[in-house]
Amino acid sequence: MEKRNIVFLSDLTKEWQDEAVSNLGDHTYEASFLEPEEGQNPEEHILWDLSECIIQKGIYEGFEYDGAIIISNNSTMLLKFDNEMETALIKFI
Repeated sequence: MEKRNIVFLSDLTKEWQDEAVSNLGDHTYEASFLEPEEGQNPEEHILWDLSECIIQKGIYEGFEYDGAIIISNNSTMLLKFDNEMETALIKFI
């Protein structure tokens, strides 16, 4: 489980902004993302777009979550948002 900041396009570095625009087009300017970790880059890592999050509350192995991003048939990212929607705890399953 790790804690990540929730950010907008203007909060991202130039290389991550370019990645976001190439993936989302005009939708980029309204989107929010999980802030990439220090040392991550668009060539090797994913910029998580929170518009892909399915809002669904639940508990998985003691982790209480508010939403999920389906990654593949066998993996999912669970997210627990803080009250201000500034950070999220994430757990990959």
